[in-house]
Amino acid sequence: MIDLSNYQPAALPTRPSRLVSDFKDKPPPPPDDWTKTTPNINLPGSPVSGGYSGGEPDWAKTNYRIDVPQATPPAPRPPDDFGKTVTNIKPIDTNRQDFNKTMYPGSSQSSPPADWGATQANVNVGNADLGSSPSDWGGGGPAKTTPYFQLPEADRAKYQLPPTPTEQAAAQAEEQKSKGGIPGWVWVVAGLMTMFFFAVAVLGIVYFFILRDSSFKATVKGSPSGSDILVDDKLLAVSNENGDSEIPNLAPGNRKITIRHPSFVCDPMSVDGGRGIDPPPVFAKCKASENTQPTGDCTNFEPGEDDRAEACYNAALAALPDPYTAEQLLKALNILIINFETNKFEVPARRYEALKKAASYIKRLPADVTIEIGGHTDNEGGAALNQKLSENRANAVKDFLVKNGVNGSILQTRGYGADQPKKDNGTENGRYMNRRIEYKLVAKPK
Repeated sequence: MIDLSNYQPAALPTRPSRLVSDFKDKPPPPPDDWTKTTPNINLPGSPVSGGYSGGEPDWAKTNYRIDVPQATPPAPRPPDDFGKTVTNIKPIDTNRQDFNKTMYPGSSQSSPPADWGATQANVNVGNADLGSSPSDWGGGGPAKTTPYFQLPEADRAKYQLPPTPTEQAAAQAEEQKSKGGIPGWVWVVAGLMTMFFFAVAVLGIVYFFILRDSSFKATVKGSPSGSDILVDDKLLAVSNENGDSEIPNLAPGNRKITIRHPSFVCDPMSVDGGRGIDPPPVFAKCKASENTQPTGDCTNFEPGEDDRAEACYNAALAALPDPYTAEQLLKALNILIINFETNKFEVPARRYEALKKAASYIKRLPADVTIEIGGHTDNEGGAALNQKLSENRANAVKDFLVKNGVNGSILQTRGYGADQPKKDNGTENGRYMNRRIEYKLVAKPK
């Protein structure tokens, strides 16, 4: 046991403060001579001291910068042989990335002289080099910081993440560009152009070998309104109110056109078309029929005899005296049968010419007469429906006459529905005769 009750530590020498500039251009300090290092403490000892056995106590091995008087100084300890110590560090070649300042054991390069003058205290290293947070150091502070050095290319690939598809595509494009290959957009444009020219070629083949031999359209002008237009003796169209008609989808070649009307006679015509080309319009050459003498009874008609009824109608108008009275004219007008389509009130085109002729005769009557146009139906269907239908049909005839020059003030309309049958509704012929337009004289001229 060491008695330190009277121990007084020796005063430590003071060292003047040194500035960094004091070390500038100074030679490096000499290397430590470990053989001359001795413990700086003298403790009394014995083979057994302080309860320790087996030799010198551990306190004798502690180096303190304290001068303690000893009765008997201990024998000096042999110096440590540091020259035989080998560090277990694999030599690392930094490839001069440390600017020849860093030395590693086993490095092939010689140690540069210490530049004490360049040593600066309080050096602030940016966050980009050392990290801005403890996590940048690996979570454990600077002790986990590893030296920065460049790995060989073969080893570096093992520690890198695989490239993303976008990066792979960019790398391939860059590689293709460096090799001087054809860009992808060139192939796309070439494909689109090929498809375009192929489509043009197909359309050309279709036109020259299919459409040129396809059907054509014929146009007939100037025929009587409501005329039947026959092509090669087949009824294909009916002329409109202006006497015009179009016949589409005719087979290529020369086609015969016949115009048929109960009150007119027309010369036959022909058209030639095909190969995708429509011929110019043809103009009808027609005149009123000279045969004014109808056949059969002009007071009774069977279903489907509308044209014969119109022939009787034309003959009655032609037989009127000059001048004629309103009663005489209305008797002739009531011969005409206007066979409206079922549940419709549009004037059939077939009766256009007959109503045009009626308008030309009505216009010659005195202006103070009043004529009623009455609409009638058969008994099929509901009463309300027949009433409305008869009114609409009477108004349709009036509108047509006014359109062709008749003064509308002398015309009035009325619908009778099925209330005033002319024939028996129990037969087909009776119902056919009851579906009619009938004229009445409401006011005679004064």
